[in-house]
Amino acid sequence: MLAGANVTSSLWLLFAAWSVYLTPADYPRLSLFGLTFPIALVINLLFLLFWVIFHVRYTLIPLVSLLLVSPFIYDYCPLNRTVSPPEKSLKVLTYNVAAFGGTEEAGKGEENEIFKYILASDADIICLQEASGLLRLTLDDRMKEAGYFVPKVLDNGKELLEHAYFKMPVLSVETIKYDSESNGTIAYHVLYEGDTLLVVNNHLESNRLTPEDKTMYKNMIFDPQKETMENGMRLLVRKMAQASAIRSPQVDIVNKYIKRDRSTAVLVCGDFNDSPISYTCNRFGRDLVSAYAESGWGPGFSYNKDLFYVRIDHIFHSQNLKSYATQIDRSIKTSDHYPLITYINMDKMERKN
Repeated sequence: MLAGANVTSSLWLLFAAWSVYLTPADYPRLSLFGLTFPIALVINLLFLLFWVIFHVRYTLIPLVSLLLVSPFIYDYCPLNRTVSPPEKSLKVLTYNVAAFGGTEEAGKGEENEIFKYILASDADIICLQEASGLLRLTLDDRMKEAGYFVPKVLDNGKELLEHAYFKMPVLSVETIKYDSESNGTIAYHVLYEGDTLLVVNNHLESNRLTPEDKTMYKNMIFDPQKETMENGMRLLVRKMAQASAIRSPQVDIVNKYIKRDRSTAVLVCGDFNDSPISYTCNRFGRDLVSAYAESGWGPGFSYNKDLFYVRIDHIFHSQNLKSYATQIDRSIKTSDHYPLITYINMDKMERKN
């Protein structure tokens, strides 16, 4: 019976990992199985420990499945030794600021914690999502004073909530068009040491869970009654599947844009609203490298509210670049996201050319 249960959990792990190849627009609910990957992983690790202690012969069951999904384990929870970035590396920061914590202190002449954090970061490239409110206007002025280029993008006369600051000249700015009510993607071409660097700032389709949905999710965890679990799971799966089905065409459009671009190097970052085990990250990862997988450590949860332990903020880069010391900065909790920081070195690109 235990061996049978382990075979079932192994198949579950395999399907959760390989669900990244399912297009959510075609299989919206099945594509969500990637979210269960850490649960299936822990169960199989516990089975492995159990068989090692009580019946070594059966260790083959979890071992086979763990080996087959080892690349996905590495994507989800890399264990890289921290290496100091070389000199002249670019510091890149991506941060969903959630309307700067949902406050309007700028109208009162005050600074909130996110405002001060961004100014103090001294990052070379800063990509923000949900950068709305009066504080953004004040931040623009302060960043200009600090020597940053502050490109603005208007869509039908309205400025988008995806925003970026650069320490290098901006050659062009373009909105990557796709269907969405409030999310968006902006492509920036910047000049760095004689080469063109494409920076793509994404805020891909949100799951749009209401405060009531999140309260219900907490109730499912702390008071797991049968009716609460059934109703809650149906609602969460339906909403997340709908968002996933909208998000996957957005991912495809962004990827097509990147492939058509002729820039020497590429950085793709932002709030993807998807975990490392997802169609979104797998699609970007086919041609690009995940900075967190390359130089991060641990699962690196970037969302910090409502008991959703996920990493949905990401930075990818072209293969002719190298990342160092990628980390989730948990020192600030004003937003419902933590900032994600990495250091990008372009020496590899220069040697290639």
